[in-house]
This record gives sequence, C-alpha cells and structure tokens, in this order.
Amino acid sequence: MQGLRDRPVGGELQARHREELGFQELLAEQGGVCAICGGADPQHLDHDHRTGWVRKILCFNCNGGLGQFRDSPTRLARAITYLRGTTWQRALIHPGVYQMCSPTRGRPPSPRS
Repeated sequence: MQGLRDRPVGGELQARHREELGFQELLAEQGGVCAICGGADPQHLDHDHRTGWVRKILCFNCNGGLGQFRDSPTRLARAITYLRGTTWQRALIHPGVYQMCSPTRGRPPSPRS
C-alpha cells in the first residue's frame, strides 16, 4: 500500500484516506497527538494546498489556524512577532514578586484577561 504522504489529497480523497491504515500509521508516528500543539485525538489530515501532498495530522484548531494564515510561514512569523510585542508578561523582580510588563506602552490587562 502506498503511504499517505506519497499521495495528494483533496475533496473526497481526504475522507477516504482517513479510513485507511495509512492514517493510523501516520498518527502512530506522531505519538497519537496533533503535530503542532500536542493535543489528543487529532482528526484532520493536513496537506499542502499548492501541491496536495499530505503533511501530518492536526487538531481542528491547528488545522484551521494554518488555513486562516493561508499556510504562509511569513504570515505566521508576523503573527508571532505581533503577539510577542503586545502580550503582557510577568517579570520576576524579587523572589515571589512579579510585575506585569509589556514591550509596548499601553494599559495593563483588565482583571478579566
């Protein structure tokens, strides 16, 4: 049997491939978890939208996230830079004492954050 990674996927093929032994083999290679976040029971066979080739198995959120960023490493890198530049961090200023700080000036986070 030809391996999942050796075939393009799309439309009805994706649904059929999930039932094949190759899906279970690929999932076992990944330790049974999402290839990105490590979450349990991933169900989405990820593939390159340009070539159709199978990459790995992802959870719903990670698969959707890649789609929202159009599978672009540049867009993802910009998103990471954005988050790092706008996310408040705890800074240890004394043993057991933390101060919230941000790399950008702005309001402190709300108590509901």
